[in-house]
Amino acid sequence: MRFALIGTGLIGASAAWAMKRCGVVDSVAAYDLVPESSRRAVELGIADAACTDLKECLTGADCVMVAVPVLAIEKVMQQAAPFLGEKTLITDVGSVRTVVIEGARRALGDKFANYAAVHPIAGGEMPGVEYADPELFCGAKAVSTPVAGMSDRAVGFWEDAWKAIGAEILKMTPEEHDAVFASVSHLPHLLSYAMVDSILGDGQAERKLSLAGAGFRDFTRIAASSPEMWVDIFKANKAAVLQALDAFEADVAMMRKAIEADDIEALRSVFARAAAARRRIAPRLPKKRD
Repeated sequence: MRFALIGTGLIGASAAWAMKRCGVVDSVAAYDLVPESSRRAVELGIADAACTDLKECLTGADCVMVAVPVLAIEKVMQQAAPFLGEKTLITDVGSVRTVVIEGARRALGDKFANYAAVHPIAGGEMPGVEYADPELFCGAKAVSTPVAGMSDRAVGFWEDAWKAIGAEILKMTPEEHDAVFASVSHLPHLLSYAMVDSILGDGQAERKLSLAGAGFRDFTRIAASSPEMWVDIFKANKAAVLQALDAFEADVAMMRKAIEADDIEALRSVFARAAAARRRIAPRLPKKRD
């Protein structure tokens, strides 16, 4: 089975590598707007061919993974559609579902039946093919969001492919997915970026950063993520992110008032509730990767 990978970033390259290693696919053709990235995928053994254009990458492909920023997915699928075979299966790895699925339906037309949406819940703070890891999805969750028009064949193939590389499949509606991940993924990235940027605007920024400890390291780790990818995510999932941000700002405002009023019991109540919840879910969280 020939696998076409469009976009050789961390997630796409890791998924292609894993699916090739475990035998889901036999060979991988890679295409990226940055040719050095697809060539590097070949050098690392992730891909078997580095293609110079979409047609070359997609010709003869049995399955296709689009691994580009979410707002580029519809355009890429529209460009890819003429080169897809009648039975070629296609997916993407975007972390926003509603907008992406609507775009895929428009872009693929009659070939939408061969599309299925699965979002792997894994990653790392450093973007790019150099950080690809075929073990990235072992023990991770992957969210399948089937909707009307997607064939059982497409949904089943991509769910089985993710299972084969170690992921646990969960099913959600696109709307539920976007609300959940606005809170537990998108908002944390926004806060991490904001924390670092707030310090950079201080005249003592370098001194403060030089003294940062483990707490700052852990809280801001994801601020090293790809800015291009995250700008797209916040635009694509705007309504759900703003709703999550409203809830967060209300909580912060309440804690600010408690600090101003020396209301130690109010603070203790919030801290205790949050600490208990964090300890309870700790065993279920993805393990930290070196």
